[in-house]
Amino acid sequence: MASPRITWITQGGFVFEADGFRLVVDPYMSDSLAGKVTRLVGFPLALEDLRPDAVICTHDHLDHLDPETIAMIARHYPRCLFGSPERAHGHLRELGIDSPMLLKVGHTMTLGPLGITPVFARHSDPTAVGLVIGADGRRFYLTADTEYDERLFSATTNAPDALLVCINGRLGNMTWQEAAQMAQRLKTPVALPMHYGLFAENTEDPAPFIAACRAAGISSFEMPLGKPFTL
Repeated sequence: MASPRITWITQGGFVFEADGFRLVVDPYMSDSLAGKVTRLVGFPLALEDLRPDAVICTHDHLDHLDPETIAMIARHYPRCLFGSPERAHGHLRELGIDSPMLLKVGHTMTLGPLGITPVFARHSDPTAVGLVIGADGRRFYLTADTEYDERLFSATTNAPDALLVCINGRLGNMTWQEAAQMAQRLKTPVALPMHYGLFAENTEDPAPFIAACRAAGISSFEMPLGKPFTL
């Protein structure tokens, strides 16, 4: 199996693809938050190009579990699996998703060739999770939305092959300085910034984070929006 392809789809959203299986995490395709925040970029993939086998929502906030997006995906891809932690799980059921998967911290599930382990996240949704995604012997730690917390370091006993980390420093997310510190403490070889650039009122410049990581010997760069890459 080749190394998974990763596609950043704005904010905390990603597509992970391995052996033809596509896991979509936290897609926000609509503009349902218009009037509250200003969207800076559109969703980078057409619905027809998303092709999800499974969708995971890491917590119950609209830019991660968006009812309009979930409804569109469910209609267009009726065989798609959906999953989330507890509070978002109830929301998925209210949206008509039949038997969504319930994510529990520390309980690994297998989806296609991917191993998915929900891990601790400190956020205003108390049931929010991050994800450690394993494929082809490699492990990717997606923090999802979280503040800096010592319990984050229990999420993985070995250095992840890559850290995908929030940097916006607002609304329950760590600052870029904290994210850089986390990358250094985890001794990950790659740390990539996310959760910026979507909303004018809630963004951050990734350049200082990238510079801090590189100064510490950690590879870092801006992920291309909507374009798959491998690590």
